[in-house]
Amino acid sequence: MKVIKLNNLSKKDYQRIVRRSFGTNEEIMPTVKKIIEKVKFGGDKVVLEKYQKRFGKGNYQSIKVTRKEIQIAYKEVKNDTLRALKQMVINITTVQKAQLPRKRDTTVRSESGISVWREWRPIEKVGLYIPGGRAVYPSSVLMSAIPATIAGCRKIVMCTPPDSQGNIPAATLVAADMVGIKNIYKIGGAEAITAMAYGTKTVQKVFKVFGAGNAYVTAAKMIVIKDVAIDMPAGPSEVLILADESSNPSWIVADLLADAEHGPDSSCIVITVGTQKSAIAQKCAKEIERQISQLKTRDRITKSLEQYGAILTADSIDEAIEFINDYAPEHLEIMVKNPERLVKKINNAGSVFLGDWTNKSSGDYATGANHVLPTGGMAKMYPPLGVDAFGKWMQVQKCTKEGLTNIRETLETIAEVEQLPAHKIATTIRFTNN
Repeated sequence: MKVIKLNNLSKKDYQRIVRRSFGTNEEIMPTVKKIIEKVKFGGDKVVLEKYQKRFGKGNYQSIKVTRKEIQIAYKEVKNDTLRALKQMVINITTVQKAQLPRKRDTTVRSESGISVWREWRPIEKVGLYIPGGRAVYPSSVLMSAIPATIAGCRKIVMCTPPDSQGNIPAATLVAADMVGIKNIYKIGGAEAITAMAYGTKTVQKVFKVFGAGNAYVTAAKMIVIKDVAIDMPAGPSEVLILADESSNPSWIVADLLADAEHGPDSSCIVITVGTQKSAIAQKCAKEIERQISQLKTRDRITKSLEQYGAILTADSIDEAIEFINDYAPEHLEIMVKNPERLVKKINNAGSVFLGDWTNKSSGDYATGANHVLPTGGMAKMYPPLGVDAFGKWMQVQKCTKEGLTNIRETLETIAEVEQLPAHKIATTIRFTNN
């Protein structure tokens, strides 16, 4: 990869890098809309026909995962995988439980005799989309299912694409079973989002859809949002690494490639302070060539770096941070001296990793932080997934006679201003003798 000075980027290249694969959504929207319409009205039949055509009826006989399939999965998963999943469950649960909102927030007395407060309630029915296809993601199961369970969601539906044999990978099934998910369906892509948003004979309709996926999944979530809530437009993975001369270039590149191997539409950026000839930037460029050659995922990594990757240099740390806040990365690694001093300057990032020892993999898997994060610049307005996303606040208020008396004149006056006589009568009638 070439090292490019940030302020030398053309407007076209700057937009290509900042918009990354999220900019392709408009191109695929017509296709996704057709898929949604087919599944919305054809339901199970459309999904079955798609996968039976791909895998054969012998390999794909039912949308729903059976208990027998889960039992087989436990036999296929190695003991070290089980131990790893158990540690993840403990750490994620510890973090998410600490983030559980209080059932009732502070009661405010706006006037004597008037009380206002909010009460938190779980969303009753939620759908979890777990990506698959190129890789196996039991971690995504835990990141979504654990907060949903802690929140107290009554019905949890999980959809994930089957593998090349028409089955759900064993580790994914085991992870789901470990946290009590019972409704698991072998559906991927826009079809899965549609099934959860509108329901089919087999898949129950939910009130909110969660989970990251490819561009088709993200586009589908953006389309169904008029009928069902979504967590965020979480699309292809991305990382931005801020580094200085104190950083280890081999560690920087290892983290960069760890994100690029998710898929050819992943976005991976390194930005350093200095000139185009700065030592750290040039070392990273050379290190990429060396490390890529050793990885079996090098084809998708190469395509990812060609499309949305870059090694950039900025004239100052402030210029670099301005770019970071404009880019709004899903994952932001700050690999500089005293990284904590820069956190207060970061407004837009999904998850921040401080220091050389906090690699992206740590947050992806086992720190307990959630790895379902806003992508495509959406970190400017969306937070990471957390237990609070699986519930909502219900507002409550109470007036005594004294309280209503204190605001009576205001109610009656504004009702007249807005020309809503029934609003005024609803107040006045309480103070007249019937």
